[in-house]
Amino acid sequence: MMSHRLRSCVALGAMLCPILCSEVAMAVNGTPVWVNSLVGTPGTNYHISSPSLAFDHYGVPSVSWSTVHAFGGSNTVYRSKTSGLGFWSHRVVEQGTGVGLLTSLSFDRSEKPTVAWINGGGDVKTQFNDVTTQTLPGVAANITRPAISISHDLTGTLRGAFSAQSAATVYDINGANGAHTTSLLGTLSNVVDIHDLRFPTDYTGRRHVIARASLATNTEGVVVASEPLGGGAWTSTVLATADDVNGVAIAISPLDGKPALAYTTYNSGNNTSKLFYAKPTGSILQTTEVQSSTTAIFEDIDLAFDFSDGLPAMAYERKVLSPFAQQIQFAYLNATSNWQTSLVDGTASLDSPLGFHRRPSLAFDDYGTSWPAISYIDADGSLTVAFDPPGQAPEPAAALLVCFGLICLSRRRRG
Repeated sequence: MMSHRLRSCVALGAMLCPILCSEVAMAVNGTPVWVNSLVGTPGTNYHISSPSLAFDHYGVPSVSWSTVHAFGGSNTVYRSKTSGLGFWSHRVVEQGTGVGLLTSLSFDRSEKPTVAWINGGGDVKTQFNDVTTQTLPGVAANITRPAISISHDLTGTLRGAFSAQSAATVYDINGANGAHTTSLLGTLSNVVDIHDLRFPTDYTGRRHVIARASLATNTEGVVVASEPLGGGAWTSTVLATADDVNGVAIAISPLDGKPALAYTTYNSGNNTSKLFYAKPTGSILQTTEVQSSTTAIFEDIDLAFDFSDGLPAMAYERKVLSPFAQQIQFAYLNATSNWQTSLVDGTASLDSPLGFHRRPSLAFDDYGTSWPAISYIDADGSLTVAFDPPGQAPEPAAALLVCFGLICLSRRRRG
């Protein structure tokens, strides 16, 4: 799966890293300086699904992804991770016709990964620690608009959710050490069809869902639901409506252990796209309009927190209307409570060849100096991870990776 270009970058990186590392431009005072690392390319008649990026607690990044054949050929689900030399090693999770429409990745507290994915027949599968694979029994997932999201709670238990074939129905994923089960969470009110969803667990153990969905009112909505205190039936709320809701995200703040939200909207009447961030303050959900544009559309989004200061950041897609461009952007809240933005890649590939949204994935290294990474699909269809290395000397495990990324970036830079 490793391309000739990638092998060349690895070899050159190993030879030149001692020279280049002293010249790497690091992030200064929170200003991102992005370096790119090529993970893999799709091959002829293939495209790459939305990636899912995660760091283990040693600071090593991994990404789950799949190559999907355009004409019904064999697909492959991968988990790729960086080695001490800075290149990506690829492990095949599953291979076959129709597998891996969408994947999700998470590490438990013992650094053991779980990959979850949806196959074309509607079955939902998990693999724990690269060994234990199982099919969740009895429930078929939505394969027209597949949506799946997993993470681990503070006890190390896997928690997740996926949308079922039944419209607006959400099922959970639960368990540990590869023994995973599923059960009905509920049906989102006033929802006709779920387009995407995210699912975390807060520091009290309560589970939460955010979804973008078609509503019964012929609009699209941001729909949220939380596990009731003391148990019982889940109820959902439409947080926002628009002609198009292009992206939703949710993450748990390390400062108070509570969820925060992010989403994008577009209204055709005034040709306006907006990017929002929302966080509970007391009993009130305080919502901030981070950006607004009539010349670009904000689409899929991911949200994460910087572990070093507890401040939020977002990776999101920006589609410029004229002259047309597809970009990956990064927005982050600085120490003075102002949102700043940074261009990650000015020539990305936002949607799959089938027209489905492909979201970027944002994660922070929580070992030592916290630094962000974003996985996304580049303009040539390849899977790329952009790193913003720490402002001081890079962590030992990351030093070669930074140099490797810079070398590949110099070879792939466009005029």
